[in-house]
Amino acid sequence: MADSQNALHNLKHVRIEARRRTGAYTPPNRDLSGMVTARDHQAHGTKLAQAIATAIATGRAALPAAAEVVSGKKGVYLEIEAREGDRLPDLTWSRADIRQGAVRTTDEGVEVGVLYVPLQSTDFLMETVGKYAASPAGSNASNRGKFDSLETVRSAEIGSLWTDPRPFPPEETAIWWECWCWRDRAVNLRQAAKRLDLRVSERRLLFPDYEVVPVFGVASQMQRLLRICDAVEELRRAEDSPVVFMSDLRGEQPEWTDDLSGRLIAPAQGHPSVCILDSGVAYLHPLIEPSLSLLDLHAIDTAWAIDDHNGHGTQMAGVALYGDLTFSLASSGPVDLAYGIESVKILPPPGFSDHEPGTYGSITQAAVSLPEIANPGRHRVFCMAVSNEDISGERPSTWSAALDQICAGAMPGDETPGESRRLFVVSAGNIQDSSDPDEISDYDEFPVEDPAQAWNALSVGGFTDKVDIQDKGYETWKAVAGVGDSSPYSRTSADWSQSLSPIKPEVVFEAGNRALNAAGSEILAGLDSLSLLTTARDFTSQPLTTIWATSPAAAQAAGFAGAIMAADPALWPETVRALMVHSAEWTPRMQTRLKACKGKKKDCISEIRRFGYGVPQLERALASARNDVALLAEAEIQPYHRVRKFDDNGKTTLAAPSLNETHYYRLPWPKSALEALGSEQVRLKIVLSYFIEPGPGDLAAVVPARYQSFGLRWDLKRPLEGDRDFIRRFNGAERVKDEPRREADIDKGWTLGPQSIAAGSLHCDVWTGAAAELAARDLIAIYPVAGWWKTRAGLRQYDRKARYALIVSISTDAETVDLHAEVEIANQTPVEIEF
Repeated sequence: MADSQNALHNLKHVRIEARRRTGAYTPPNRDLSGMVTARDHQAHGTKLAQAIATAIATGRAALPAAAEVVSGKKGVYLEIEAREGDRLPDLTWSRADIRQGAVRTTDEGVEVGVLYVPLQSTDFLMETVGKYAASPAGSNASNRGKFDSLETVRSAEIGSLWTDPRPFPPEETAIWWECWCWRDRAVNLRQAAKRLDLRVSERRLLFPDYEVVPVFGVASQMQRLLRICDAVEELRRAEDSPVVFMSDLRGEQPEWTDDLSGRLIAPAQGHPSVCILDSGVAYLHPLIEPSLSLLDLHAIDTAWAIDDHNGHGTQMAGVALYGDLTFSLASSGPVDLAYGIESVKILPPPGFSDHEPGTYGSITQAAVSLPEIANPGRHRVFCMAVSNEDISGERPSTWSAALDQICAGAMPGDETPGESRRLFVVSAGNIQDSSDPDEISDYDEFPVEDPAQAWNALSVGGFTDKVDIQDKGYETWKAVAGVGDSSPYSRTSADWSQSLSPIKPEVVFEAGNRALNAAGSEILAGLDSLSLLTTARDFTSQPLTTIWATSPAAAQAAGFAGAIMAADPALWPETVRALMVHSAEWTPRMQTRLKACKGKKKDCISEIRRFGYGVPQLERALASARNDVALLAEAEIQPYHRVRKFDDNGKTTLAAPSLNETHYYRLPWPKSALEALGSEQVRLKIVLSYFIEPGPGDLAAVVPARYQSFGLRWDLKRPLEGDRDFIRRFNGAERVKDEPRREADIDKGWTLGPQSIAAGSLHCDVWTGAAAELAARDLIAIYPVAGWWKTRAGLRQYDRKARYALIVSISTDAETVDLHAEVEIANQTPVEIEF
């Protein structure tokens, strides 16, 4: 594999927007992923009809007799269960106002959900399943796609709506319940809660189809609420428990700080900034003061003041500006600050209560708006190292969806959806401290914490190069992780569903190491020599301290993004994220782990879910080299459209939204250089980055197409394909009627493969193979897949355009070859694509 760290990166990336061509797109085959094995629909339909009738009768008997206490349409909740091995069907019927929600997967892997059926629609449901059962034997039964995969139906209880990974609360325990309401019914929940004297929080989150309303009460009160209200789609626990990864403050010599502060060069006017959402910042610290002004300091509660009340925000600011301060302190020359710092205090200081229901999604969105109002024209990256302690991020949550809205420019208050896109960096969460090595030895038992599962946010884990223990009294101890390995503080997503959840973390930065005693019986966190040096809150007597774990890793990532923004302010946030992932390199230790997988993609994806795509390299993010060249495009695409159909009488109707267009890029490939390299190994890396608008709720937790507003994929021409063969293989719109689809050769050489990178809004894979083979692969297509802009036509989002950033890079170990020069020449030639 090419070692790009040995190359001199001082050449411009090659922009390829001019090489794009647009064409109509339809998928090559009908999507059969949701099809189910046919049943004996007569027997199965009769069984379902009996189950539905019993469930409706049970639910009806539990309803209050007085109609006046009902808010909305009186109805019943039914629990629906899929057949083992099948997906839960979508049983929503808009015309009957039957709504589906609370989809979850049992420990046995069976999908279960809830159906709300208004009493006035129970006859419709019975008639529909009756038609399915009455269809002639051997025929394509009515609504087969809805009922074949449905195993059974029963009356639902409050636990049926519980989708939180935490256990259902005991009856006597009062908690904040996160009520996911159909947006057009949320007012009914608030009215019903008022009638039952239940406390409803004013902190609510809005999504396209849903409103999240926190309600305080015990389970029996919530059960009563559900019986008089038609609004609730699912229930979760709304008690976020934010954990800020703290450290003991240990001061260093103030003279070091004074020397460095005298060598600082403040950011230029119009600089970008790293906005830290934390505990505030000690803004008079001599190493921080040049990077901000008082106007850059905010708090979501004006009574909190703007200073740092516990030190963590100041530590984060220092790492964001300098990385590990040890190196800046040891230097003697000027230190140029390319970007500044902003601070929003989101954590309450001592003497103030926690945020009312702990709904950090709305708190985070409120925090984002403060610096934007104060300085609306500034480029910034947001950084947060606050997480939900021990809450796995495998499923979308209120908080993670709020982050996705922030990035997509779709949170309440964004005037035009999609125009205020933002880059957000979040830490992946930490493995807790323990003195017993056995308790924390298996990193995979500690999944990435909520909200780092956010699709659009850049989630940051930790690696470490710190292995030399120099602390007095620990001479016989050794570092837990080896050089270049995953940090023993960093969480993983190795146990998450590989096809339904995005790869998290995407990148890793230095997070420090733990120490193990000689007997292997005790493990220790926070040794100074295995941590990072940074700024301290008490800057008069102890201006420096140490920090470790994924908090400083996230701060370094935010500083990395700030440096890219300073170098090229015109880049989109989606592009900055793509450049960070593009520039990431696996350390030798990570490469050894991947090689041990022996090409087994399942094992490779498990490893990459521990350390992401590696450690970003700033030089590689900012520029290309002669033997490591990156092609870059930023573009808008319209994923879907809706056309008019004409009947025999000349009347028109609108067809259902469908996939719309694809983008083709004729890559300016260095064919001569690649062919000359022959069988020598080269590396191709492709990164596709965009921001989706989240649609949480409904089936979104188990069907990614329900969560994303749109989705994009790429396809690359195979070595033995011509342009026409490639285009007609993946694009049904380019084939004539009844023309058979040509099957492609197996595309070997990819580290992960398309299925492993399908989830999320950033798709990255690495191909390794012979240079001569790559020489023929000079055509790439970007095409859409399903999202709720397409499937929820009533929201009228199907004609919107979407942005993406594409980076395609080639690198080789051959130092004498000049890929970049040949690519620049090829980029000047006219684009020719044979359709």
